[in-house]
Amino acid sequence: MNMQTFDNNEIQTNTAPFIANAVFAVEAINAEQSAEKQLKAKQLLDRLFPLENGSHSDVTAYVIDYRHVMAYFKDGRHSGLKHPKHFVAFTGEKEDPHSIVLRDGNGSHMEVLFGHHKGTGAVEHIDIDDIQMETCTTFPQADSSAAMRHWISLVKGDQKGRPCACSEDKEYTAKNGDDYRLDCCFKL
Repeated sequence: MNMQTFDNNEIQTNTAPFIANAVFAVEAINAEQSAEKQLKAKQLLDRLFPLENGSHSDVTAYVIDYRHVMAYFKDGRHSGLKHPKHFVAFTGEKEDPHSIVLRDGNGSHMEVLFGHHKGTGAVEHIDIDDIQMETCTTFPQADSSAAMRHWISLVKGDQKGRPCACSEDKEYTAKNGDDYRLDCCFKL
């Protein structure tokens, strides 16, 4: 599936199926095809969390500037997110984050984990080590509903391309410097 064939009207009017199709496009690629997996993961970011200018595919570095995430390109230009409120937290240092956490309009989180710098001396596109998407499973009960937060790995998976899932507590630094914690279990 080529995610570039989706147009903006389809995305705006039918978000849930688009997201599912885009996620399946990333997950369906065999783990051994890392270049293709990188391309699809960055296209997914372009669709869900677009930059004001440019594409996540062309980014060489992400930096936290005050309360914003900035994407830098080979030619020295930089851009923030089209919707800055989507950036909520990070891990690592502001000058070189290990990951950034984005939250969509529905409150679901996506963690983008960056690969190590290759150290070739040349400016290179940043590698995305993994994208972990938050999902919530609800268990209906007689008096209330219980829910569990899961993290689905979109880039890493087994050799057959099946995604890995985990449920763990995650701790980040919020964009304002406070702690930002996402526990695996919670009540609705």
